[in-house]
Amino acid sequence: MIQDEIQLFINRMKSDLRSAMLARQTERVSVLRALIAAVDNSQAVPVGEMHDKYVVRAFGDKSVEVPRKALSVADLRAILVDEIAARRNAADEYARANRPDAAERLLGEAGTIGHYLSLVGQEP
Repeated sequence: MIQDEIQLFINRMKSDLRSAMLARQTERVSVLRALIAAVDNSQAVPVGEMHDKYVVRAFGDKSVEVPRKALSVADLRAILVDEIAARRNAADEYARANRPDAAERLLGEAGTIGHYLSLVGQEP
């Protein structure tokens, strides 16, 4: 059940990405791409792990894939919190370097991620 909720959340981000692309919301597109990549990277299996669980691709290719790691709601929340913290820290650095425009952009990105953080674990 939890995996279904997480997949629904990821699908929502992908749907929002498509909508943002159509609306030409470049900053939102950038944030959503980064979030989707962060989640995807967190599901990657380290080299050397799970080599006994290869899965042959259904379309007949002889190559194989290792199943992705399953994320919990706590894992997903931690990813989003880390992304917010990274942007706030970078915004602080830009503010100290007298770059308020870049700092404001990063704080806006952190706000967008905060919106998705508030949705984690909620029913669709």
